[in-house]
Amino acid sequence: MSVYVKRDNKGKKRSDTPTDLRICDFIYKIVSDKYNPNKILDPCAGDRRLTKQFVKLNNTEVINYEIKEGTDFLKETNKIDCDLVLCNPPFNLNGTGKKLSVEVFMDKIIELVDKDTPIILITPMGFRLNQKIKSKRWRKVRDDYPPITSIISLPLDIFEDTLFHCEILCFNCFELLPHYFLPI
Repeated sequence: MSVYVKRDNKGKKRSDTPTDLRICDFIYKIVSDKYNPNKILDPCAGDRRLTKQFVKLNNTEVINYEIKEGTDFLKETNKIDCDLVLCNPPFNLNGTGKKLSVEVFMDKIIELVDKDTPIILITPMGFRLNQKIKSKRWRKVRDDYPPITSIISLPLDIFEDTLFHCEILCFNCFELLPHYFLPI
């Protein structure tokens, strides 16, 4: 297990950490209790574990994008009709400049889906926190994105082989509780 210390981990960060199955199970449980999505967008599908239970148990249609399979969500230009967005984007994507890659994905989601669509986004805590007053991201998350209606707190060691401060932000998920701790 590596603790993320910038000088010790230079060049060692994975870009394709799979979503922990406990997260997948918990998201399925809380979402399926309150919502019945017919069509889910997963912009970073990986091995599809984030949406697997929705497909298996609810027969939900999923729109998957996965760069390793030749479908790049960030190059999509067409509007996407869906009931829910589930996204665990890569945290360290090249070519994003000063923007966090999670911000790049969130901007694209907002561009392509209806403004009222529920969005569940796994993100480093720095996406929402540790911002300066004049930070563009601070203003964007506060003023431009849909409202954060729920936060799911994650333990530091939830992702395999790394320690990283992460959380799950739920936008437009008005039926969920305001806060959850991931049960372990």
